[in-house]
Amino acid sequence: MKNTLKGFLIAALVSGSVVSNTADAKVPEEHKETVKQLKKKRGGKALGPRTGKKVQKAFELYSGEDNVEGALEILLEIETSSKFDKALVDRYIGNMYAGLDGKADVALKYLYQAKAADQLPFDDHANVIKLIADLSLQEKKYEDALVNYQDYLDFSYDLDATTFLRMANAHYELKQYDEVLKPAKRAIELFDKPNQNPYVLIMASYYERKMYPEATKAVETLVKTFPKDPKWWRQLGMFYMLTEDYARGLSTMEVAYKQGFLETSSQMKQLAQLYATNGIPYQAASVQEKYINSGLIEKTEQSVSIMANTFQNAKEFAKAAKYYGEAAKFSNDADLFRKQANVYMMLEQFDKAATAYQKSLDAGVKRKGTVYMGLAEANFYMEKWKASHNAILEAIKDKSTARSARGWESYIKETATRKGVTL
Repeated sequence: MKNTLKGFLIAALVSGSVVSNTADAKVPEEHKETVKQLKKKRGGKALGPRTGKKVQKAFELYSGEDNVEGALEILLEIETSSKFDKALVDRYIGNMYAGLDGKADVALKYLYQAKAADQLPFDDHANVIKLIADLSLQEKKYEDALVNYQDYLDFSYDLDATTFLRMANAHYELKQYDEVLKPAKRAIELFDKPNQNPYVLIMASYYERKMYPEATKAVETLVKTFPKDPKWWRQLGMFYMLTEDYARGLSTMEVAYKQGFLETSSQMKQLAQLYATNGIPYQAASVQEKYINSGLIEKTEQSVSIMANTFQNAKEFAKAAKYYGEAAKFSNDADLFRKQANVYMMLEQFDKAATAYQKSLDAGVKRKGTVYMGLAEANFYMEKWKASHNAILEAIKDKSTARSARGWESYIKETATRKGVTL
């Protein structure tokens, strides 16, 4: 379950060229005037002429020729006494390094400098804070990421769903499972279209704390929200089994099966197990038979013997006998031959039962007395009195069956005598 769950947890990390953008910020109505004033207060600044020319040349290399290294070389040589110029140049350097593999730490150094200067226009400053948070999350600096995401929210007033999702993800990675819920639920509220990740994090938060009923409800919500996604139906079935709600587990897996959502051997075995647990052995055996024959479930001694046992529970004795025999042949298993013989006795196919009992003995069965008792009974009903008597004498030699075997011996002798046969 743990590995399966981990497979669903999609880290909310930025990828490729990391450039945060607040152009589409969702500012609540009550804070729009505040943001407007902040933008006015922090705007209106421009780079000095000397710095501006060098920045322009760097960006011609960066955007026109895709020459990041050349652009960085120019920017890194810039010296200025202007706090604003330095902060903006640091921001550009940080952004460029953020797009280069293995340079996240260098990018963070310059971005932190730009943030600390507190000189940039509103949107630029917000973007710097958010990029620091995104890079920190990418570099698994989860505590730093959380601090900067909160700084971003406090500064920008931006109700950005992805920011809350990434905060939830950072809490999860820090094993602060109870702290996952608040930002994950806020992300769900803010996404324009349903996004699976916060729902998964909520489920994982409960699961990691062994709060299985709550985790199950979280998966129920996933199924309701994303009903066409097969994995949530399968996951819900597993959670119902985990909480021992086998009736719901079966109904869920049946729906998934009918929709074609069950595809693997383990999923079909799970469905069969749920049928059996819910007292529907025939359906359980039928699923096993269908997918063993198709090759989806590997045909092994174990899988075939389980199927045989399930058919026996379903009182499909002919199939049970057949499959016990097939399972026994894999390793000449004496106990499986014994089980096959017992089922043949139920079917009153005494000749086949006797053959199977003998195969069990030949294969070295441990409970010899019980098998000899069965062999004696099978021969008795076929009126093979001598063979029956010889088998019961062997059963008398076994301490575990000696007492009942002696009673049978008397009965066999009496019956044989009445039939005119001397033993």
